[in-house]
Amino acid sequence: MLSELKDFDIFFYYGQNDLELETKSDVMANLMQPKRSLFYNRALDSAGVGGYENISEGLTIRVNLPYDIVNSLSKRNQFVSNGENGSRDRRVAVSQSTIKIDFDSSKGNVNMTVLYIPLADFKQTESLQFGISSSQ
Repeated sequence: MLSELKDFDIFFYYGQNDLELETKSDVMANLMQPKRSLFYNRALDSAGVGGYENISEGLTIRVNLPYDIVNSLSKRNQFVSNGENGSRDRRVAVSQSTIKIDFDSSKGNVNMTVLYIPLADFKQTESLQFGISSSQ
């Protein structure tokens, strides 16, 4: 799967491939790209997961890493197409609580799982209506 996500066909034929595959490739690139290294817009910022290499288990990884991931993907959502005017919706929903970080102390590895929801497939099924009134 990883070789499929980093294939040059995704780059050269962007917009003509399967939307799910392109979204996975975009998220992976966003995670792996070092911070402040996007040549076309440094303000978008990537997650820079590689910058957390050789950091011991603690609050830095437990809090800052999920924050950086959510922050970078939310900035990405502001600039990708949102499904209007016939374009494909490339946004993803992600939360710090959907990022799982496991420490493998025997090998010294950190395994990370980023669960996200592509908004192109998301369908709202329920709604909640409520009102707020002031009593004076």
